[in-house]
Amino acid sequence: SIAVQDLDAVRRALGAEQIDLVGASYGTRVALEYQRQFPHAVRRSVLDGVAPPDMALPASFSLDNQAALDALLAACAAEAACKRDHGDLRARFESLLASLPRTVKAAHPLTGRSEQFVVGRDMLLGAVRNALYAPQIAAALPAAIDAAAGGDFAGLIGLNATFAARKSSRIATGMHLSVVCAEDMPRVATSADRPGADFGTSFASFYERMCATWPRGEVPPAFYTIAASAAPVLLLSGGLDPATPPRHGERVARALGPRARHVVVANAGHGVLGIGCMRDVLYRFIDAANDSDALAVDAGCVANVPRPPAFRPIGADAAGGAPA
Repeated sequence: SIAVQDLDAVRRALGAEQIDLVGASYGTRVALEYQRQFPHAVRRSVLDGVAPPDMALPASFSLDNQAALDALLAACAAEAACKRDHGDLRARFESLLASLPRTVKAAHPLTGRSEQFVVGRDMLLGAVRNALYAPQIAAALPAAIDAAAGGDFAGLIGLNATFAARKSSRIATGMHLSVVCAEDMPRVATSADRPGADFGTSFASFYERMCATWPRGEVPPAFYTIAASAAPVLLLSGGLDPATPPRHGERVARALGPRARHVVVANAGHGVLGIGCMRDVLYRFIDAANDSDALAVDAGCVANVPRPPAFRPIGADAAGGAPA
């Protein structure tokens, strides 16, 4: 609430009568709050991976993570090669969870040195959750889960390291807690989102412990409201997103009213603006001469974005045999 007031001070100092907003993930919540406080200053908005102000992250995260994982397991069962290579992956995953905690040895993904450590349920679910953010990385989860169930955790560790190396994943923990403890945690108790069968309540419990002593700012009640928008808003969601799936974008689009359009990229993960044609869709939406043309922008190109097939190790027999 305070940060967007600073943003508007910058707008006024620049002499801009109106601005276009482009927000991704938490940035969508910032854009919605700016539009709530300064609706006259917004020309058009693009919200990629919609995080509504009332989503209560620690509660919604478990449900949304579970939905993304279930979709991955179902996709493996429906893909002939994946089903052939990994059998009943759901049963293998449940067996893996039941075996934890356990002491394992694996090569460090950066140093290559073998290290021994304890893998607990939360650590493993965290690695799975991170991989689910990007379908091209999640494609390797069936092989990694299957290998881990057999005692080889190198795949899961490598996938988690791949995610952690992405710049967008580097979160300033103090700032993150200041946001979540003030905006999300007060609403967890009244959230209608039920915990996922595998992910459970551990994520919410972590924030309960951290927020019990973390300084908390006061959020105005109006922050959680979304009014009808006079400016065109383009909402974007990835159908495989484990954090901000389409159900959140749908709800926000309804609240924003007829000036909002929701585009779902069925086989995308968290954030779709970096996918092929979506950058051009963004530019055409912003550059359109009038609002009607902006809302009618052609985003049909995303219908052909495929879900990556399950990864098969180099050397795997083309007919479906084991790795050479």
